[in-house]
Amino acid sequence: MLTVGKGLKKYTDDQQKMFRMMRTSTVGHFTDFGFLIGYECTLPGTSVGGEVVTVKLTYGDGSPLTAALEETKAGDIVVIDTSGDRTHACWGEFRTRRAEAIGLAAVIVGGAVTDIDYLQTSSVPVFYQSVSPKTTRALNMEGEINTPISVGGVVFEPGDYVIADQDGIYRFNPVNYEQIAQAALKKEQREQERRQQMT
Repeated sequence: MLTVGKGLKKYTDDQQKMFRMMRTSTVGHFTDFGFLIGYECTLPGTSVGGEVVTVKLTYGDGSPLTAALEETKAGDIVVIDTSGDRTHACWGEFRTRRAEAIGLAAVIVGGAVTDIDYLQTSSVPVFYQSVSPKTTRALNMEGEINTPISVGGVVFEPGDYVIADQDGIYRFNPVNYEQIAQAALKKEQREQERRQQMT
């Protein structure tokens, strides 16, 4: 059975604009929580931000992703919980083509991808843990869309805001985002001033 929750908007447009002004490594000076580390990225130089649409897969069943893409809009980031399956790739060329048509900001796969040659040419960055020729199948068994999931020890909920770049992935916490964001922005400004002094 497929469970579909409602998408949420947790942050205003101005708050989201502020989040996109900072790098994950700058945020990392102020907290240890909320990071995914060690993920590969298909697009060098990536720096993106977006609202989260969550997907949970089980039993090597990739069919919930078809429905999940219908729930997305331009600028969203799809976060996929594969229930620990790093053998069966749930994301490849044709889902990436669909993501391009929608205008997704990024895809985060807590598992494997395939068709890596195409993914590396796409305008939609994909963050992933492994590459596999084995793929999920359309089994229509069970899955969840826009429900809380866990990827890499981080809980993601629909409407969360994520920034992602070559250094890592960070999910803002509604409890303390203001304090962390303000500190990170001040540090970004100080670092930019230092760069100017060094040139």
